[in-house]
Amino acid sequence: MLSSSNVQNLEQAASELKRYGFNSFVTFAADLGNREQLESLVAATVEEFGGVDLLFTNCGGPPAGASLELTDAQWQRGFETILLSVVRLCGLCVRHMMKRGGGAILALTSSTVKQPIPNLTLSNALRPAIVGFCKTLSNEVASKNIRVNVIAPGRILTARTQELDEAFAARTGTSVEDIRRKSEEEIPARRLGHVDEFAAAAAFLLSERASYITGQILQIDGGLMKGMW
Repeated sequence: MLSSSNVQNLEQAASELKRYGFNSFVTFAADLGNREQLESLVAATVEEFGGVDLLFTNCGGPPAGASLELTDAQWQRGFETILLSVVRLCGLCVRHMMKRGGGAILALTSSTVKQPIPNLTLSNALRPAIVGFCKTLSNEVASKNIRVNVIAPGRILTARTQELDEAFAARTGTSVEDIRRKSEEEIPARRLGHVDEFAAAAAFLLSERASYITGQILQIDGGLMKGMW
């Protein structure tokens, strides 16, 4: 089951999957911040496939903004889409995983869970809460053969990265090229990551090859994070 709140993006993703020869999937438009739509998404998944085996959670990046510039509405929307969507989806899917004898959950966060990024207050504040929730849940469901992990990408070449670079360039009066060059200099690997490198790591954590890994955070960042843990 492939889901997004943006129908156009969903159709584009479906088209690309079919171009690569993948046809055994269904799409479903749903807003992560809406509980009723998430319930409908999971119900449609169970009806189509007979249950839930794996859950990969992701949401679009929240608006950039300094700590004291964000409105209450932005905080509320960020809470519902970034954190509460993970809590709700896990609650809805775990019971179906139990019926099938196990499963795996992988929550996408960001390097902000280890090292805050300037001007990304919502991400810095709310994504670490996902880690706390997933670690707690992993301990509660491990005996049910359900694994829960978190993946934390650093600088990956995506449309979101381009969007943030352009916003930072406009705010600071510099060029996107200069921002990109500085970012690469700060990464020990001296480059940004590729989407397929991230995807391979995510697929591993959701696979049976990672059957003894739960409650962990995997950083995909080229060595960007400076801490040991």
